[in-house]
Amino acid sequence: MEASKKLVAVFLVCIIVISSSVQVSMANEEKFEAASTDYIGCYNECQKECSGGYTHCEMKCDEDCTAKLLKDRIQKLKN
Repeated sequence: MEASKKLVAVFLVCIIVISSSVQVSMANEEKFEAASTDYIGCYNECQKECSGGYTHCEMKCDEDCTAKLLKDRIQKLKN
Protein backbone atom coordinates (compact mmCIF):
# COMPACT_ATOMS: atom_id res chain seq x y z
CA MET A 1 0.00 0.00 0.00
CA GLU A 2 2.83 2.37 0.88
CA ALA A 3 4.56 1.72 -2.44
CA SER A 4 1.41 2.51 -4.41
CA LYS A 5 1.07 5.87 -2.61
CA LYS A 6 4.64 6.74 -3.48
CA LEU A 7 4.05 5.71 -7.10
CA VAL A 8 0.96 7.91 -7.34
CA ALA A 9 2.85 10.84 -5.77
CA VAL A 10 5.74 10.46 -8.26
CA PHE A 11 3.24 10.23 -11.13
CA LEU A 12 1.52 13.46 -10.05
CA VAL A 13 4.83 15.28 -9.71
CA CYS A 14 5.82 14.14 -13.20
CA ILE A 15 2.54 15.42 -14.64
CA ILE A 16 3.04 18.81 -12.97
CA VAL A 17 6.63 19.11 -14.21
CA ILE A 18 5.72 18.16 -17.77
CA SER A 19 2.75 20.51 -17.94
CA SER A 20 4.77 23.43 -16.60
CA SER A 21 7.60 22.77 -19.06
CA VAL A 22 5.12 22.74 -21.95
CA GLN A 23 3.76 26.13 -20.87
CA VAL A 24 7.28 27.57 -20.59
CA SER A 25 8.30 26.23 -23.98
CA MET A 26 5.20 27.72 -25.62
CA ALA A 27 5.96 31.13 -24.10
CA ASN A 28 9.58 30.93 -25.23
CA GLU A 29 8.47 30.00 -28.75
CA GLU A 30 6.45 33.21 -29.07
CA LYS A 31 9.41 35.30 -27.90
CA PHE A 32 11.72 33.44 -30.28
CA GLU A 33 9.47 34.11 -33.27
CA ALA A 34 9.44 37.85 -32.53
CA ALA A 35 13.20 37.97 -32.01
CA SER A 36 13.78 35.89 -35.13
CA THR A 37 11.70 38.25 -37.27
CA ASP A 38 13.54 41.30 -35.92
CA TYR A 39 16.94 39.66 -36.46
CA ILE A 40 16.16 38.59 -40.03
CA GLY A 41 15.00 42.10 -40.94
CA CYS A 42 18.09 43.68 -39.44
CA TYR A 43 20.41 41.10 -41.03
CA ASN A 44 18.90 41.44 -44.52
CA GLU A 45 19.08 45.24 -44.39
CA CYS A 46 22.69 45.09 -43.23
CA GLN A 47 23.63 42.63 -46.00
CA LYS A 48 22.18 44.98 -48.64
CA GLU A 49 24.30 47.88 -47.40
CA CYS A 50 27.53 45.93 -46.80
CA SER A 51 30.21 45.75 -49.47
CA GLY A 52 33.17 44.03 -47.83
CA GLY A 53 32.81 40.51 -49.19
CA TYR A 54 30.38 37.80 -48.16
CA THR A 55 32.26 36.41 -45.15
CA HIS A 56 33.14 39.83 -43.77
CA CYS A 57 29.57 41.08 -44.21
CA GLU A 58 28.08 37.93 -42.74
CA MET A 59 30.17 38.23 -39.58
CA LYS A 60 29.70 41.99 -39.30
CA CYS A 61 25.93 41.86 -39.77
CA ASP A 62 25.54 38.95 -37.38
CA GLU A 63 27.48 40.77 -34.65
CA ASP A 64 25.78 44.11 -35.25
CA CYS A 65 22.23 42.73 -35.32
CA THR A 66 22.76 40.51 -32.30
CA ALA A 67 24.16 43.44 -30.34
CA LYS A 68 21.27 45.66 -31.43
CA LEU A 69 18.64 43.11 -30.40
CA LEU A 70 20.32 42.48 -27.05
CA LYS A 71 20.56 46.21 -26.41
CA ASP A 72 16.86 46.62 -27.21
CA ARG A 73 15.92 43.72 -24.94
CA ILE A 74 17.97 45.13 -22.04
CA GLN A 75 16.39 48.53 -22.58
CA LYS A 76 12.91 46.97 -22.42
CA LEU A 77 13.81 45.16 -19.20
CA LYS A 78 14.99 48.42 -17.61
CA ASN A 79 11.70 50.16 -18.40
